[in-house]
Amino acid sequence: MLLSVAVLFGKAEDVNHSATSFDIVEPINKALYTGERATFVIKVLSKEIDRLVIVQDEGTTEEIKVLPTKRTYCKTINLHVGDNSIQVQSYHGTTLIESRATELYFLSELFEGLDDEPEGFKRYYFHTDNEENGCKACHNMTSNVPTDGEPFEDVTKTTCYECHHGMLNTKNTHAPAANWLCLDCHDGKIGEYNMQDEGKSKYLVRDPVERNCDDCHDVLQEWHSKKYSHGPVNDGHCIRCHNPHGSENEFFLRKSIWDLCTTCHAEKATGKHIVSSFVFARNKGVHPTKGPKDPARPEQSFACSSCHNPHGSDGIFLLRMKGTMPFNVCNRCHKK
Repeated sequence: MLLSVAVLFGKAEDVNHSATSFDIVEPINKALYTGERATFVIKVLSKEIDRLVIVQDEGTTEEIKVLPTKRTYCKTINLHVGDNSIQVQSYHGTTLIESRATELYFLSELFEGLDDEPEGFKRYYFHTDNEENGCKACHNMTSNVPTDGEPFEDVTKTTCYECHHGMLNTKNTHAPAANWLCLDCHDGKIGEYNMQDEGKSKYLVRDPVERNCDDCHDVLQEWHSKKYSHGPVNDGHCIRCHNPHGSENEFFLRKSIWDLCTTCHAEKATGKHIVSSFVFARNKGVHPTKGPKDPARPEQSFACSSCHNPHGSDGIFLLRMKGTMPFNVCNRCHKK
């Protein structure tokens, strides 16, 4: 989500150059993000500046060359989960002119202790008429994204692409995002869980998001018919586990399968599963949950999903079993 403050780009003659060498138009300090990317909009106020540098607290830097004919610069950076302390610095040659700090927070449900909104931080929403006015001098803020399911032949021609293309620099990209069918999901509608956001952005996504997902995947009826179902599926919260735009992980998962499962099921994070009633003595009463190849799917590494269906199952404990005996799941790997 792109966050901002309602600050418009003024004319050069309106700027007090003696006050500061640059202004951070957005994001505002103490902004709260639920996505991993933040866009800085920086307005240069001094002719002395020839470059800007954004310095993140883990040492990552992004440099922006300042041109004599351009005053406003945009740069998108990746945030790490939790509190991000970021410095924006202005330089003339190698001389540091000014350094200004801003603090952002990336909230994620998948990290214990970092899944609650911290005190003093606040969510802001960018895509409103008032906020977009400041960008119209350089950007076309009218969406030309197709709503009929047919993507542009050249997706770079969509008006969303210029600012948001960086979010798709991932190994695996979700088809609607890859084809820039943004409005299929970002339709501005709200759901039961985000009713408080109504009217705060043109491109809201309803929460729970499952109805949007089911439009293409058509699996809700099947999953909800299972005798046993998984909590995120019950809540319709697909994006708790899946990144709807893209991911470095298979199935667009926010973490690798084992790391994702043990985020909530921390008792399994030892890498061993207690199945002491029947596993071989050589395993000392436990079964591995990661490491070897999956005998049932040799192209995959063994993980929690080798035995459990993360969406739903008619088997107890979400086991991938047939019939009524839990031990039947063992036959997937152990043929004898």
